[in-house]
Amino acid sequence: MAETRQTTKRERKRAAAEARAAARRRRELRRTLGYALGGIALIAVVVVGVVVLMGSADGEGAGPSASGQVSVSGPPRDQPLGPGDAVPAFTAPAIGGGTVSWDGFAGRPAVIPVWAPWCPHCQVELPVVAQVMAGFPEVAFLTVVTAIGEAPGPDPAAFLSENGITAPTAVDDEAGTLAGAFGIRAFPSLFFVGSDGRVVQMAEGEVAEDALRRAVASLT
Repeated sequence: MAETRQTTKRERKRAAAEARAAARRRRELRRTLGYALGGIALIAVVVVGVVVLMGSADGEGAGPSASGQVSVSGPPRDQPLGPGDAVPAFTAPAIGGGTVSWDGFAGRPAVIPVWAPWCPHCQVELPVVAQVMAGFPEVAFLTVVTAIGEAPGPDPAAFLSENGITAPTAVDDEAGTLAGAFGIRAFPSLFFVGSDGRVVQMAEGEVAEDALRRAVASLT
């Protein structure tokens, strides 16, 4: 009987030890899973952050204007506006809010670059044009951004802000209504407009700074 009781006691101790060991293994497993899940969560947060940053840099922000928000007089053109052509009346949403209307610039000479945010030549040219225009306050300076989202590129508003460009900027729609009205076939396209609202000169692609100054000076 004594031996049976001793055996039973040893069995109880063994069972208790095994239960403690099993509990310890469960705790260790939970800690391991917790570390793993925490690492996965951290990786997910980092990935989301990278995606957000990349989206900001690659133009996932402002898109084209909605259908019906852009109005323009006249049909689309096969060729760009040239010397003697009148700039068509237009109204479109503006970057930063409000609208840009060509009527608001009546009676003043103006320079109008039409650009796409993903165009590398535009990214080079726009800051140069803005620098030149700072020396001609009597000449209106407004821009038209179009083809937004057709290729990876910076957000238009961010690009203008980063380069200190404060010109009113009309945002074209997905159909390219403004681009069609100007007859755009290359980026950037620059229109130098007299005080009568008619084009004096136009240029496609990058233009040297001294040539820009001469073109703007000819409007005054």
